[in-house]
Amino acid sequence: MAALLGVPRVRCHEKYLGLPCFSSRNKQGLFSSIRDRVWNKLSGWKSKLLSAGGKEILTKSVIQAIPTYAMNLFKLPSSLIRELHRLCVQFWWGGEFGKRRMHWCSWEKLCSHKADGGMGFYFHRSSFLQVKVDSSSSFIWRSILWGRELYKQGLRCKIGSGQNTYIYHDCWLPRDGVFKISSPRVLGEFAKVSSLITASGSWDTSIIRESFHEDEAEAILSIPLPRRTTPDTLLWHYDKSGHYTVRSGYWLANKCRSVPSSSTISLNAWWKRFWRLRVPAKIRVFIWKAFYNWIPSSANDTTLHALWGCKVLDSLKEMCDSFINFKIPPQCDLKEFLLSANDELSLENLEFLCILLWRIWFRRNKWIHERIWLDDESCYSWARLYYADFLEANCKKGDPSKKVVASPWQAPQVEFVKVNSDAAWCNNKKKFGLGSVIRDYSGKVLGSVAMPISSSVSVAVAESWALEKGASLAKQMGFSAVILESDCLSVSKALDTKTLHDSNLSYVFDSIYDICNGFDMYKFSYIPRTGNQVAHSLARLALSLENVQ
Repeated sequence: MAALLGVPRVRCHEKYLGLPCFSSRNKQGLFSSIRDRVWNKLSGWKSKLLSAGGKEILTKSVIQAIPTYAMNLFKLPSSLIRELHRLCVQFWWGGEFGKRRMHWCSWEKLCSHKADGGMGFYFHRSSFLQVKVDSSSSFIWRSILWGRELYKQGLRCKIGSGQNTYIYHDCWLPRDGVFKISSPRVLGEFAKVSSLITASGSWDTSIIRESFHEDEAEAILSIPLPRRTTPDTLLWHYDKSGHYTVRSGYWLANKCRSVPSSSTISLNAWWKRFWRLRVPAKIRVFIWKAFYNWIPSSANDTTLHALWGCKVLDSLKEMCDSFINFKIPPQCDLKEFLLSANDELSLENLEFLCILLWRIWFRRNKWIHERIWLDDESCYSWARLYYADFLEANCKKGDPSKKVVASPWQAPQVEFVKVNSDAAWCNNKKKFGLGSVIRDYSGKVLGSVAMPISSSVSVAVAESWALEKGASLAKQMGFSAVILESDCLSVSKALDTKTLHDSNLSYVFDSIYDICNGFDMYKFSYIPRTGNQVAHSLARLALSLENVQ
């Protein structure tokens, strides 16, 4: 092949950028150079002549930096890690190599955070997030690490036991953009999240509401906790699955490029509401263009003047005065006009305003290009009729094929019992009720439970908790074949197919599967609300109970 291509033949490159290109069975031999470099550094330093502070600096800044690059690409052999530990701990305690000295604590203790009484050393398997760029880093490596910076902006801690997460220093709040706590540090500089969790494994509501701003307290209480001791982990915040995706990364990168301003919240509220307006797509696109002044007008005219500010429109505006009447900021443009309308108008009135603005623009063009004028009465009547017809065709009748059909509860087979579960909320969603009922093939009620919970978790988490409570009751009553039924389609489907798309549900799902593994047979199914009325009534009843958990 070399002769055919006319290229020189060389031996295989064993290393590239200091790392092995090929691996053999002798994994420790592949990275022997790392051990040799650490040994050469340590053996060249006179331990007796160095202060404890000097040893700490040399260990952290020099020794720990040697294997970092390789550790971000390879999982180093455990035997090599132990050897590096041995060399460093012997250097730290001041013994000459080959002679033992008293080691007053374990290496694990030395590696603990200083706030936990350790020295903050590390020699565990370093992560991709810790490596630094230096002057010798290649373009490819720098590019990879640039992507890492974006990745780090979307990472936050997923709370398990809370023992490895600091309340005020780590990123763990489930809210866009700001994952760190900003409330006063009344619980101590190095307090951990575990101090906010009770012995029963639930959030300590009273301490949380007393120690944090209201919005942060609600964010904390919305975090579901595991039923068993689970270590804290990292997750990607901007995708429900908790895993990084190119789409979510691209979205975050674009968001980071935009310059934040005081109007960001107002704009977000506007766009969130705008794209859900019940108006034809062509009218939404027209308003979107007008919002940015992307519709043609004369040099001496503005978009707001053409659509709403012109004196020709005064009589038309009077017809709308009873329901489209809000304070317009002085010297504003159409963008500020629409934002004010969004803040002050009801959904129906905002939708009608958008249709009317489109009709006004249509009338204007009709006059300019065809010299045909549509009077105010016909313009107003057309907009009213058009809006009513659109709602009737798209929002009231709907698609006959998708019409909801009443689905009564169906009894299980003789060998099964059926557990129906549901969750219900108070209006502020800071308290919800769980309800579950167990029935046999004849429809006889065998057991039920209703429990109020004080929390701010998502709908899916609450519905999952209701299923968990029902499964737990069935297990306590000694049933062996169980059908678990819920009116939450996403949860029922995810449990049945074992495809988790929401990281908030992982702890609850684990608990449900643990319970179900104790049954001889089990299955999950979905039922519409019309067939889940008993469980729904129990959940509503739970809201009136006092013993909130």
